[in-house]
Amino acid sequence: MTVNLAIIGAGGMGRAYIKAFKQMPEANVIAVVDVDEKRAREVAKEYGVPEYYSDWRKVVKKDGIDAVAVCTPVKFHKEITVGALNSGKHVMCEKPPAMNAVEAEEMARAAKENNRILMYGFQWRFMEKSRYIRKLVQEGFFGHIYRARIHYLRQFGIPLGADGWFRTRSLAGGGVLIDCGVHLIDLTYWLTGRPKPILAFGKQYDYIGRRFTNFDVEDTYIGLVLFENGMSMVVEASWAQNWHNEHGINIYGTLAGASIYPQVEIVKKIGDVYTTIKPEIKEAEAGHLKLKHFIEAIGKGYRDISPTPEDGVVVMKILDALYRASEEGKVIEIT
Repeated sequence: MTVNLAIIGAGGMGRAYIKAFKQMPEANVIAVVDVDEKRAREVAKEYGVPEYYSDWRKVVKKDGIDAVAVCTPVKFHKEITVGALNSGKHVMCEKPPAMNAVEAEEMARAAKENNRILMYGFQWRFMEKSRYIRKLVQEGFFGHIYRARIHYLRQFGIPLGADGWFRTRSLAGGGVLIDCGVHLIDLTYWLTGRPKPILAFGKQYDYIGRRFTNFDVEDTYIGLVLFENGMSMVVEASWAQNWHNEHGINIYGTLAGASIYPQVEIVKKIGDVYTTIKPEIKEAEAGHLKLKHFIEAIGKGYRDISPTPEDGVVVMKILDALYRASEEGKVIEIT
């Protein structure tokens, strides 16, 4: 089965999606959409896409289109996704899922009511190292995982392009936490078996970001999330800091611990000796595997997808609670 697709949003991510889909024999991009019709026309011409539009509503109602990829600013994710699902289209929506958990719940509900696939762009799940560690978790190799630390800290990585929407709360929903932190929060939630989050606390900062014009989001977020099974997750995310780049995902269990990113390293006590294990894992292009999973799910008609719409709701609840905790200066219960 060939899946006919429309790409909604002709910016950098939309172009990346077109390139990836064109490498898949089962995928056929037949339309590109952008509010800037000139950009839509130029991208369609550049990549040999036969149709272009400036109004996504016309596209989702067209016969012959099986699925859409939503690659717009976050503000428009919910409206376009729900509209497409209600029109009988499958949807791949870029991350973060939505502006908040209420919107994500509406999106999940539309997917269920219309019996359509809704996936989000959490490609870190598709890294071979992530899959390797998750398998070990499922086999009990680490014992009880009681804490995790995620840190994605850039020396300077404030998004200065994309017409500035990444730095505008009304379009993006927030700053580095919802842009970059969301990937690591989702990955840790998935790796550790989807434990239920119950409490969140944290603080956001914009000391460096405020030096730029049109900047009303956080450039740094430091927080803590507690889960029903007793696990704690320290969250550290920054677009800019007066220090080196620091990227990592660590999980700590009663039998072993691991660092998943940037490379896999496992520490386990064997006898009286703490032993470091560095598996040789050949990495594939996770973004490509994510989209391939989406196309295969449609073509084969299965619903065992990753991530699920419900995963998107949980991740947005965590983000909502972290932002509220900073704004209100207190611990927030996640319900």
